[in-house]
Amino acid sequence: MRLLLDTQIALWWLVASPRLSRAARKGLAESACAVSVASIWEVAIKHALGKLPVAPRDFRDELAAVGVAILAIAESHALATSDLPPGHKDPFDRLLLATAQCEGMQLATADAALLHYAADYPGLPVRQI
Repeated sequence: MRLLLDTQIALWWLVASPRLSRAARKGLAESACAVSVASIWEVAIKHALGKLPVAPRDFRDELAAVGVAILAIAESHALATSDLPPGHKDPFDRLLLATAQCEGMQLATADAALLHYAADYPGLPVRQI
């Protein structure tokens, strides 16, 4: 399975957070995983605000070192955000979800708000981790 990791899942995986179960770690290790440049941008913003100790270059480099592909933001990804159903306002989540749709991937997340949104629209490519 091809997975697009949301920012939180990618961070948890890199720091071996206990928030990721053993089964989730195994699933990630056995899947083709990618991270959007949008996640690197999100980390850069939170790092600059002092909300996240991980520097964006370290985040990118550590992901690449474990074989996670880095996906550029394509015009089609940005345009597809306008096709998503209303109800979820987070622009990073919307871009990640649109990217997953465009790329035929599942968005791996533990974000309660995003999971609730996906439950309201079952066709969305969201996988709970």
